[in-house]
Amino acid sequence: MRARPEAKPKHRLAAGLVIEAARHLAERVERRLPGTTLAALSKELTEIAVATEERGRKANEPIFVIRAFSVLASGLVFLGLWFLARHVHTKWAFGTITEVFEALNAGFNLLVLLAGALWFCVTLEARIKRKEALSFIGELREFVHVIDVTQLYYTPDLYRSVSGGGTGNPAIDEVYLLYCTQMLTVIGNLAPLYTRGAPDDSILRASSEVEMLAIAITTKHLSKAETVRSMGREQPRPAAS
Repeated sequence: MRARPEAKPKHRLAAGLVIEAARHLAERVERRLPGTTLAALSKELTEIAVATEERGRKANEPIFVIRAFSVLASGLVFLGLWFLARHVHTKWAFGTITEVFEALNAGFNLLVLLAGALWFCVTLEARIKRKEALSFIGELREFVHVIDVTQLYYTPDLYRSVSGGGTGNPAIDEVYLLYCTQMLTVIGNLAPLYTRGAPDDSILRASSEVEMLAIAITTKHLSKAETVRSMGREQPRPAAS
């Protein structure tokens, strides 16, 4: 029987799509809210999205310097063992049982040290990539909080005072909050991209935490936007002359 070919995933999150979404969002924010802090943040988010694609590409590439160092260190360890085995002549004679246990203990300690050194060399590349990925995910987490802080100025009292005069200000409405939620959605889709180059439980947890944080703050912003929208509907319409 012929072996069935492995099925490739049809639906896979592509960094290019996230970058395109971030660019379109930045253009809309700049067109609707020019010169605002949110417009500057949307441009910065586009730069982070582009950097995320490049970081993911580098994470999938091997670090040849570290691999060469690991191979060299492992070779030196085995070369040292071979030298000891060839040139050190030991008399395997023990006078008491205490000497036997002392020899076993010394040999066990030597094996533990060698195993630890080999493990350090083998996992060095993975630990470096994990540290970088966690640092980048921390950048996304901080960006989520920055977006949340920018909308704190726009309180329901501010909307009420602006719309109370009957004219209204098109730059101060629920659109600002809705743009915040869309930026948070982009960040929530950038975080999983860091789990591909260096798959690790700590990276998966950090990525999930960023996604859950973005969802929680998005829910808060949507609730606030709905409050502002309901306040606009409650404003009395001017009487017809």
